[in-house]
Amino acid sequence: MVDHLVSATMLSQAQAATLEALLEEGVGVLPAGAVTGALVEELRADGLLEPARRDALLAELEARALARPLEWAAVTITQGELLAAFTSHCAEELDDVEVVAAAPAELVVRWRDETSTFLVRNGVVGVERRAGGAPQMVIAELSDADDLVQAYLADASLRGSVAVCDLARLERIGAVRSSAFVYFEWFLRDAYGVKLLPSAAFTAGLIDRGILSLGMG
Repeated sequence: MVDHLVSATMLSQAQAATLEALLEEGVGVLPAGAVTGALVEELRADGLLEPARRDALLAELEARALARPLEWAAVTITQGELLAAFTSHCAEELDDVEVVAAAPAELVVRWRDETSTFLVRNGVVGVERRAGGAPQMVIAELSDADDLVQAYLADASLRGSVAVCDLARLERIGAVRSSAFVYFEWFLRDAYGVKLLPSAAFTAGLIDRGILSLGMG
């Protein structure tokens, strides 16, 4: 037992992203190498993996992710405020987009027969587990994207189904076909005057591997 309860709000970004993935999926369920044993034991020693605390900690982690500030020139907004604004945009201004489900940290929309999901998270630890389904966009802080870029370059299913976006850096990794994601990028441009761009390292990797050719199209 720990002498005092450690709150999720006290964690570093790496700790919060790891704890989030562990609480959502469980120890041993994440892809091999997604987390280090030392970090898991550190979280366990702080009492953060106790089953009785799971729901409360997930709520704290969600609040932490939603409160992350995004600063663009004269505009400051949180990740949660941005998703809420885009949810309203879809519901009130896009006639061809249906809001299927909406929550503070998750939005599911449908365009024709295409369903896409937007998720606000603390990080993308174990993001590989999301590969292969309907389009998903994970909005989170990407503190060190080098390993993530390599994972995306090596896995066509991952890069084709899950986009990860750091909106503070206005950078995305992934090559997902989704009309809802296009609408989201247009919304960022029109409402805030910012443009979400592909990661330079990810684009360079696609070119180096012959997956993308700048001479095509």
